[in-house]
Amino acid sequence: MKKSRKFYTSLIAILILVLSVVLTGCAKNDASTGSKDSGDKVTLSFSMWDTLKEEDTHFIKAFEEKYPNIKIDLVNIPEDYSQKINSMIIGGNAPDVILSWEADINRFAESGAIDPLDEYIAKTSEFKMDDFIPAVEKISTTGETYGFPWVYATEFLYYNKDMFDAAGVDYPSDDWTWDDLQEAAKKLTVREGDQTAQWGLDAISFPGIWYSTIGAAGDDVVKDGKFDLNDGLRKALEFQNELTNVDKVSPQPSSGGQVADLFAAGKAAMTRQGSWYTLAYGENEFNWDIAPLPKEERSYVSLHTGFFTINSQSKHKEEAWKFIEFMMSDEGQTALSSQFHNPSARTSVAAKGEFKVNGKNGPTNWDVFEKTADDGRFGYVLVNPTVTDELVGDFNAVLLGQKTIDEVVNTSVPAAQKKLDEQ
Repeated sequence: MKKSRKFYTSLIAILILVLSVVLTGCAKNDASTGSKDSGDKVTLSFSMWDTLKEEDTHFIKAFEEKYPNIKIDLVNIPEDYSQKINSMIIGGNAPDVILSWEADINRFAESGAIDPLDEYIAKTSEFKMDDFIPAVEKISTTGETYGFPWVYATEFLYYNKDMFDAAGVDYPSDDWTWDDLQEAAKKLTVREGDQTAQWGLDAISFPGIWYSTIGAAGDDVVKDGKFDLNDGLRKALEFQNELTNVDKVSPQPSSGGQVADLFAAGKAAMTRQGSWYTLAYGENEFNWDIAPLPKEERSYVSLHTGFFTINSQSKHKEEAWKFIEFMMSDEGQTALSSQFHNPSARTSVAAKGEFKVNGKNGPTNWDVFEKTADDGRFGYVLVNPTVTDELVGDFNAVLLGQKTIDEVVNTSVPAAQKKLDEQ
């Protein structure tokens, strides 16, 4: 789901303006102004990064049925989404409704590219603000509301129940700590001579898990638009290094190329992954389930989503709000949750469980979604993903013996912050 963004020089800005003209030609209409069909029918442009086929636009068709005077022009941008949206905003032809990435929404708000929604919220009867998960209220840096999450994803600890049963190890519980994870991984690791036949815990392959581990160790990860990576980072690096190079219960990270999913292959008893893997693991031949990520100083998990926002240059803002309002209503959120297999950020809608897809051998602990939502934060996703991904390379370099923890904390993090400051 991720990303790239800001531009550094006036020369690049000029190039972006040129690119925006090309993109405009690819769009079906002038997105910033909307258009009117015969009979004063308004056409709204709406952008998202997934490429949806006609048969997958049920949520849009449901809106158009309720509001027959509004037609939605879907603008699919499957590649370089954030960069292209940025260039379209600069060029004055961005869609009326932008599904904005987490890393973009506050910057869009501060630059005036999107409108605050508080005036509309005060009048709506379709939802209440206290129905949203805690992280939604905390994302704004201005005190105003600029967008709503279409659905959200979180992160879990996945475990192979058959391997736990064979080793006589109790399944992970909601209050598992790092110590519990480490001890279980030791018992679940099986060696045959010099070879590891079964790993207790797979390597970290998704960047969010690194940042969730750092957050669990006490750092805020991102605070006021800047990195907060200090003692928690050091503790997380020490812990993962111990699992990898001391206990040898977790393999070293991949240094490039395709990352093998040892959990899906039945070669690892546990893995830490995004919640979307509940769908990917549906065909697993072994019995498996999910649990919250183990805690250390606290429980912490990274959340992932996109936000419905209104382009400040749109000429049809009332209609744009009707579209967002519908998408956040019970009907709209149920449709999105069911189609994209992620829970609604509205707790009352998520409780209906429309996002659940049961695989043939798991999972059953669906209430973990609710438990992790309370601890979830839009943390590392709020800043440039290119920079956060580069930092993950430095974290992995520690496990590979290529960097020291001191080098990462004292050199890599300040260098990454400098990149953010220069944007």
